[in-house]
This record gives sequence, structure tokens and C-alpha cells, in this order.
Amino acid sequence: MDKAREKINAYRAEAEAANERAEAADQQLKLVLAQQTEREQELISLQNRVQLLEEEADKRDAQLAEAKQIQQDNAATLNQSDIVLKNANTQEERIDNLEIQLREAIKNAQELDLLNEGLQRRLTQKEKDLETAETEYETLKETYTALKNEFEEAMRSLDEM
Repeated sequence: MDKAREKINAYRAEAEAANERAEAADQQLKLVLAQQTEREQELISLQNRVQLLEEEADKRDAQLAEAKQIQQDNAATLNQSDIVLKNANTQEERIDNLEIQLREAIKNAQELDLLNEGLQRRLTQKEKDLETAETEYETLKETYTALKNEFEEAMRSLDEM
């Protein structure tokens, strides 16, 4: 009888250990899902930032076109060469500044694209990690079920004795 109780206690300990492993896998799954959600939110934020930078680049393009148009209009309407020259220099400086701002905006957009790609890779890796955790959870669940069935079968055998 003591041996049977020892076996029952051993099976209970195994079942408790399997439950603890399943709970740990469940916690890890929740953590991975939370991280995935965080990464998705970060990705959305970066995509919004890229969109804003692209809009800013478009705005700068429009300002550049406007500045060029103003420069052309000023050159056509002004008769005095000194005033035309002064306005042209001012407009060229403004164009240069706008071109620099545009280059910076494009550079920022490219950096964000690279960052976005890195985040995409990290997200893909996290998804693979999640799949691995889910597979491990399923394996643990199957082991638990097998142990539970084995325990119940042992209990039935003991009851029949």
C-alpha cells in the first residue's frame, strides 16, 4: 500500500511539475504577445513618422517650387539690375536652405525606412519565437495529458487491486 501511495505521490508531483511548466509556458507566451503588441505599436509610430516626413518633404518641394516661381516673377517684373540681383541671391539662398532641408528630410525618411526594416525583422523573429513557444506549449500539454492518462490508468489499476 505504501508503494502505491508513493507512486501516486510521484504521479502527483509529476502532474504538478507539468502544470508548473505549462503555466510558465503560458506566461512566456503572454510576454511574447505583449512584446509583439509593443513592437507593432512602435512600427505604427515609425510608419506615422515616415508619413509625416514624407509630407514635410512634399511641403518643402512645394516651397521650393514656390520660391523658384517667386524668383522668376521677381526677375521678370524688376527693371533695376541691382534689385533683381539682390532678390535672385536671396531666393537662391532660400532655395539652397530648402534643398538642404529637403535632403535632411529625405535622409530622415531613409533612416526611418532602415529602422522600419530592422523592426520588421525583429517582429518576424518575435513571431518565430512565439511559434516556438506555442509548439513547446503544445508539447508540454500533450505530455501533461499523457501523464494524466497514465496516472488515471494507474489509479484504476490500484482501484481494481
